Amino acid sequence: MTDTTTNVPAKKAVAKHELIATEGGEHTSIELATGIRYTDLASGEKFEYMIPGATAGAAMTMLALFGAKTKATNEASRVRNGEGGGTVEQMEAIDEVFTNITSGVWREKAEGGGGTRTDKALLAAVLVELLGDKAVGTVDTYQKRLETDDKYYKAVWASEVKTEYNKRAGKTGPALATLI
Repeated sequence: MTDTTTNVPAKKAVAKHELIATEGGEHTSIELATGIRYTDLASGEKFEYMIPGATAGAAMTMLALFGAKTKATNEASRVRNGEGGGTVEQMEAIDEVFTNITSGVWREKAEGGGGTRTDKALLAAVLVELLGDKAVGTVDTYQKRLETDDKYYKAVWASEVKTEYNKRAGKTGPALATLI
């Protein structure tokens, strides 16, 4: 008889997935949840998504929660396993996918694997415009910094620059009239 067991190390978790009933809330059961939280374990960065119109305990909500957790995991994994798949890019990709979904746009897996879909030239232009006279350098200067300095890119992406960038890139949320 041959021993076919091996000591294969368990896969190290890269993220924590939680179900939540309110933004910033504690982890809860699927019957009480209306949103998800995806936490990158390496950085501690979190993404939360509350399912629009969700009713806790409804079959559609529970199915949507399962799907949302799966979509967040798949998107992070796609970016992580592609080129340029750092934490910032993973979290940005998850945010973009869910922004699109909320707007009614389903995006299939991008061709060519991972990486960011942010137009760094446009992001730099928006940044320079918003900085005004305080800008030190040109759009090219800021674009290069955004492409090479992950910490700086993360800070810019976490600021109000992201909102203006999304407007200019045509990545807007649902129309106000649909939220009535």
